[in-house]
Amino acid sequence: MVVGNLEFIKSETITSSISTLDIDNIFSDKYDVYCITTTGLNTVSTTGTDIDGRFLDSTGTVISATEYDYAHLNLKGEANTSESKATSADHISIMFGSTDLAPETTGGVTYVYNPYDSSSYTFVQAQISSRISGLFRGRKLIGVHKSAETIRGVRLVFVSANVDDGIVSVYGVK
Repeated sequence: MVVGNLEFIKSETITSSISTLDIDNIFSDKYDVYCITTTGLNTVSTTGTDIDGRFLDSTGTVISATEYDYAHLNLKGEANTSESKATSADHISIMFGSTDLAPETTGGVTYVYNPYDSSSYTFVQAQISSRISGLFRGRKLIGVHKSAETIRGVRLVFVSANVDDGIVSVYGVK
């Protein structure tokens, strides 16, 4: 993971039931690397949900074209580790973890590299901890948005159930 000084940019606190969360205008030419932390995200029901990620382009439009690749290392307390991956996807699966009804939550650290550089792909690296149905989960993730364009924000997509609690914070890495 990245080592450096963090400069706070923005924080969003979820206090009502939502199916997506856009955090816009967080990336700029000021930093090459960004750190997004998630804390205490949980669903409004007993249905668990993955929290996928998509980027917002230079106009704030969600990028949903098949321009993402990703790979996960899935760590399970009660079973062997496993891997999952996809190419040419329309999102980065489980970019921000999986979660369930409180008190089971997810949290993690996601680094985003070169999002504002229009001549580079945008890369992602994450470590996430979750608890689903009483079972602990860890996940390591790498991903890429395979289009060299300016990215100015990110969308969290709560796939199977709405989320009604949690904090998402964004930092620039010096």
